[in-house]
Amino acid sequence: MQSKFFAHIGYDNDISSILWTDAIISLDTNTLLNAYKMTPIARRQFFHVLETFKNRLWMPYQVGKEFFSNRRMVIDAELKALQYTKQYFKKNIEALASSVEKSGIRFRTELATDLQIELNNLKEIIVRKFDLYPDKLERKEYYDGFNLKAEDPISKEIFEIFGDSIGDGFNPEDLIKIYEEGERRYNLCIPPGFEDADKKENYKKYGDLIIWKELIEHAKAESRPVIFITDDVKPDWWEINNEIRNPHPELLNEFYRITGQLIQIYTYSTFIEQASKQVFDLPDTSKAVEEINAINEEERDRVFEEIINGPKPGDIYYIKKSSLSDNVTPVLLYEEISNGIFYAFPITSKRDSVTINTYPTIHCGGKLAAVKTDQRIMVSTQNLRTYYDRIDLKELSNVIDDPRSILFREK
Repeated sequence: MQSKFFAHIGYDNDISSILWTDAIISLDTNTLLNAYKMTPIARRQFFHVLETFKNRLWMPYQVGKEFFSNRRMVIDAELKALQYTKQYFKKNIEALASSVEKSGIRFRTELATDLQIELNNLKEIIVRKFDLYPDKLERKEYYDGFNLKAEDPISKEIFEIFGDSIGDGFNPEDLIKIYEEGERRYNLCIPPGFEDADKKENYKKYGDLIIWKELIEHAKAESRPVIFITDDVKPDWWEINNEIRNPHPELLNEFYRITGQLIQIYTYSTFIEQASKQVFDLPDTSKAVEEINAINEEERDRVFEEIINGPKPGDIYYIKKSSLSDNVTPVLLYEEISNGIFYAFPITSKRDSVTINTYPTIHCGGKLAAVKTDQRIMVSTQNLRTYYDRIDLKELSNVIDDPRSILFREK
């Protein structure tokens, strides 16, 4: 057996070969729902990959439950996408036409007229193109009047591929125990799912943990390893180091200690990257990978835009250590002293007797970090490089009110 610390150093080639030869393959809800966001060509490639591994696929019951719970929201968003895009182009072309009328160009009558004609022609071309290429989804395939159909072409194909390879889920008594365990785990930021603690209501916050428990139980019952594919890239599934994500070692370790089996966690694109090296004649997946990467990038941009709609206390960012170096270091913003100017503390994941005894600690990037409250610095939003993580205001208050922090401020 490899090192006892495999969860932290990664699997060797022999172990990876075993995983790809025999592992159960399971997909998270978000990866399956991405099928609704793909063009027909990419979706067909996505399904071909699932069919390639059909005999090894298994779906946790919680994944199927979340799939049908979130299906309407995803379908509605895609049905509205074309309408919104049409409106976007029309609005912006009209804005351009209006700017021509109001700008200094209006005094150059011939030029202004030519530009107005070109803009009108462009608007007509764009409208014709939209009509020529209908949206990725047709409403009648998903809705009967105002009612969402129980089955649609995409859900039908997904569940036909999985067939009977779907878990039975937990009974209510076991779910209550998982919720109670989840409360304790989330308080300690034990993965997975703790990132949902403040983002989802009631029992829904424990969805990731339920999926995790199902994977563990199934691996034990089948005595087989697992490959889990998720496009959830939050720190409660991954350990993040300088923007590089690896499966959270606490997950790999817990899975092995409970089941005696190994688990590997991939995003869809990394799964395909590895599958292309391990599987002969893997179907072409280039379009599916391209679109899923774009989908995930759009989602990350959306979340990032929400987060940095003005950086705020509690946010953790990378900043450059100096103007002469490209090296970056994470800092915790804790007080905005003027517009775009913050007081911040450097943080470090280094764990030794000095940092443990000297500084308050926080959970970020899926691990513990020490906040160097004796090294307060001033940073501008212009110096912020990459968003790293966030702690809530309660945890931030604990850092500031920590006796060690107060002592440093009084010096």
